[in-house]
Parts: sequence; C-alpha cells; structure tokens
Amino acid sequence: MGNGTKTTQQRQPEEDRADLASTAEEEEREQLTAPSNLHYIQPSFISLISEKQWKPDGERQQDVPVYGRTTMATTILTQEAHTNGARMQLIMSILANLTVLSSGMGLGYSAITLHALTSEDNPMRMNSSQASWFASISSFACPLGGLVSGYLLDRIGRKKTLMLINVLSIVSWALIAVCSTTNFDLMYTQILVARVIIGIVIGLVSAPASIYSAEIATPKMRGRLTVLTSLSIAVGILLIYSMGYAVPDDFRLVAGLAAGICVLSLALLLFMPESPAWLMSKDREEEAERSLKKIRGYGAYSQRIPEVEKELMRMRDNVLAQRRAGQESFLRLLKQPQVYKPLGIIIGFFGFQQFSGIFVIVVYAAKVSSEASVSMDPFLCTVLIGITRVVATMLVAYILDTLGRKPPSIFSGVGMLVCMFGLALCSYFPPIESLHWIPTVLILTYIFTSTLGFLTMPFSMLAELFPQAVRGPASGVTVFFTYLMSFCTIKLYPSMVELLGSANVFLIYGAVSLLGVLYVIYVVPETKGKSLQEIEDYFRGMSHGSTPSQEVEEDEVSNLSSESV
Repeated sequence: MGNGTKTTQQRQPEEDRADLASTAEEEEREQLTAPSNLHYIQPSFISLISEKQWKPDGERQQDVPVYGRTTMATTILTQEAHTNGARMQLIMSILANLTVLSSGMGLGYSAITLHALTSEDNPMRMNSSQASWFASISSFACPLGGLVSGYLLDRIGRKKTLMLINVLSIVSWALIAVCSTTNFDLMYTQILVARVIIGIVIGLVSAPASIYSAEIATPKMRGRLTVLTSLSIAVGILLIYSMGYAVPDDFRLVAGLAAGICVLSLALLLFMPESPAWLMSKDREEEAERSLKKIRGYGAYSQRIPEVEKELMRMRDNVLAQRRAGQESFLRLLKQPQVYKPLGIIIGFFGFQQFSGIFVIVVYAAKVSSEASVSMDPFLCTVLIGITRVVATMLVAYILDTLGRKPPSIFSGVGMLVCMFGLALCSYFPPIESLHWIPTVLILTYIFTSTLGFLTMPFSMLAELFPQAVRGPASGVTVFFTYLMSFCTIKLYPSMVELLGSANVFLIYGAVSLLGVLYVIYVVPETKGKSLQEIEDYFRGMSHGSTPSQEVEEDEVSNLSSESV
C-alpha cells in the first residue's frame, strides 16, 4: 500500500512536467506563428552579409537555432511568408507598372484628339501633314528613350529610373494642358515638344517595369507579372480613350487629367523597394537583403532567413561570375551566343508586331474605324477597342504560365490574319445595311487576338531572354529598334492609304501576320517554366538535365507547406 502511494507520488511530478512541457510547446508555437514574432526563424550559420548585419529594429537578438523545434509551427510560418511573398510581388509589380500608364495614354492620345485638331470648325486646326507629325513624332523620339533606358537602369537603378520617367511624363502632359489658345505656331510647337517628351517616356518605360517585375518574381509568377507591363499599356490606352469620349472637344483638359495620374504614380513609387538583383550588383548587400525580405513576405525581420540567403547567394554568385568574366563592353559581349541570339530573336518578333499594324490601330483608332466602314460613333469604337485590349491582356496573365509563349502567339497571328483579310473584303465590298456590324466585330476581334500574342508576348519575353550582365543595354537596344519601326509604320500609314487604298493596306498587314506565325513556330523559343539562368544556358547551348532549378526548390517548399495543412 505504501509502495503504491509512493509510486503515485512519483508519477504525479512526471505528469506535471509533461503538462508543463506541452504548455511550453504550445506557447512556443503561438509565438512562432504570431505576426509580430515571425523573426523566430532558424538563422543560417554561414553569414552571407559578413559581420555587418543590418538592424532595422535595434540590435539583433542572439542567434538561436529555433527553426525546426516545432515542425508544424515552422511550416505554417513558411506557408504564411510564401503567401505574403506572392502578394508582395504582385503589389510591387503593380506599383512599378503604374508608370507605364503614361506610355499607354501617350500612344492613344492622338486617336482621340486628331478629330478635334483637324476639324473644319477649329480656327487653329492642323493640316494633314501637321497632323501626321503630331501622331508619329512621339514614335520618332521613342528610340532615344530606349537607348537611354539601358544606361539609366544600370546606373541609377530600376526605382529611380521609374521615378524620373514619371517626372518627364508630368512635364509633357502639363505642357499640352497649358498650351497657347491664341497663337497657332506657339501651340503647335508646344504640342510637338510635349509629344517628343512623351515619346522619350514611351521608349524609356517599357524595359524598367518589366525588368523589375522579372527580377523580383519567382519563376512561377514571372510570366503573369511581366505581362503587367502590357496590361498597363492597355489600361493607359483605355483611360485616354475614355477621357476623349467623355471630353471630345477639350484636349487640354484630357492632358491635365493625364498629368494628375502621373503625379499619383510618382507618389506611390516612394513605397516600392529597389530590385535586390540590382542592389547586389552594386555591392549593396545589406540593402539587397532588406529588399528581398520585404518582397518575399518576411518584412523587416531581424534574423537571417535560410530561404532568403539562398536566393541572395545565387545573386552574389551571378555577380561574381560576371566580374570574373571581365568588364567587357556591350559590343564585345554581343559576340556571345547568349546575347546575340536572343537579341536577334526578340527584335525580329517586335518587327512582326509593328509591321502587322498593331500600333497603327492604336494611334489611328477612330480613323481606321471609319476607313473600315464601321457604322458606330468612332469615339465609342475606340473605347470598345480599349476595353477589348484590357480584357485580352488580363487573360494573357493567366495563359502565359499554362500554355506558354508560343501557342498563344500562333493563335494570335492566325486571328490577326483572318481579321485583316476580312477588313480588306469589307473595304472592297461594303456590307449591306443589315451586316454593318461585321467591320466592328472584325476590328475588335483583331484587337483581342493581337493582344493575346503579338502585342504582349515580345514585351513579356524582353525581360526573360537577356543575361543579367546585358539586360539593361540589350533591352534598350531592342526598344530602340522597336520604336524606330513603330515610327515608320505610323508615319507612313496615311500615305499608304492614299497611295494603295485602305483595303490593300489591310492585306499587307494580314500577310505580315502570316509571316509572323511562321517566325514564332520556327524561331521563337519557349520559356515557360524556365528560370532566367536556364534560359541563358539554353542560348549558350548548355543542358540542364539533372540540375534543379529555382522553381523545383520552390515546389519542394510549397509541398512541405501543403503537407502540414
């Protein structure tokens, strides 16, 4: 009896200790998963940032290897960080691409103002030659912006380049908003200067936003984030078309509203972190760590995070490899296959984009609608064109990472071919009264199908194909040639219509679309699911047979997180 009592007394402390341990473990799990205590992550014992650790909230706590004490708490924490990281990548990409709205507004501005500026009732109206320069001079200035873009990207970074672009946009729109109302020569000069500035902006803005999105994105999200640049252009075009429809006779007020949008974009950029890849290339490793933690959903946590350190290590290795290769000039680097091959391919892709008439429809939307025998209000048709482009671009964000780049581009080219030949037939044989809707449907279908591939894919792939060492200058050269071709097509369109007739011009655009389909099939590579390093190695002729990519590593983390739920 005494022994039984003694045994019971011995068991009681053991049970109490077990209860205490269980309670302590429960409290620890709550601490680990609380939003304010997410810094309890196992530190890496190999310091990437050397002994100089940044201290956003005071001194770092002593490194304690608590990561892994409770598997469930760790996986819940990791899953929450990955969810926050996906959200942060999207938000930061949207902030970067708000700058691109000005580009879309600049492209579509002439479509909604040419009617008022050339109207017989306007005492300060432009003649046909002056109007064509008004429509095309922005494209003439675009190549300059494309060349400067590469220098600025590498010199001052992605964020400051975007901020500078917004400042230029504000100056351009403000100049039109306050242009003379009594002196035609002064008004025309002010408008042309403003259009030159907005042309430089259009050339500048294409590369920085898409490159920033590609550099902060994981391979799984890169496709849908890089397409945000094309979506922003489409939204900008829709905005300016809608303002033109609402205020058809006051181009100065429309320009003032556009300037206000650019001011808002500039203000929001203050909350966007710089690209970690660019910071690492400038040996600003502490800032790169802070930026990457914020983008990956860990915020300003003081402890080192293994997942973040691995990514920073890859960035550092990439920078060191480039430095070991020597400080070669861009012209010498052009001799390397991983540079000249993608450069030639992407310029060719942009060439088929431009000469198939995509940007002509944007700039001369109201004019093309009339020439294609569209019966509805030309300004309402431009708004429908803008809506169609936005809807199609949003769809592209979902099909990029499911269907890849080539299948949508092939479908796009075939659709453009059919629509252009259809518009040519409508010009040769105007439809009867009951079928006047056909040209409208063909134009909107052309906009929809072109946006699914030929309009968006080259811009999306621009940020994928080039190595880090030449991404800035190579993108600048590409944009230079793209908008040089754009200037030619936009400036020549009125002359081509006068010389050949609108029907034959539509036939030419359809034939170029057919050649573009063949180019995509036989020349353009598929980049779906490949990391930026794998794409670079593809052009080098290297194989990634058994080497796990970053995407595989992310799949493993995602699987770990899903298994714990």
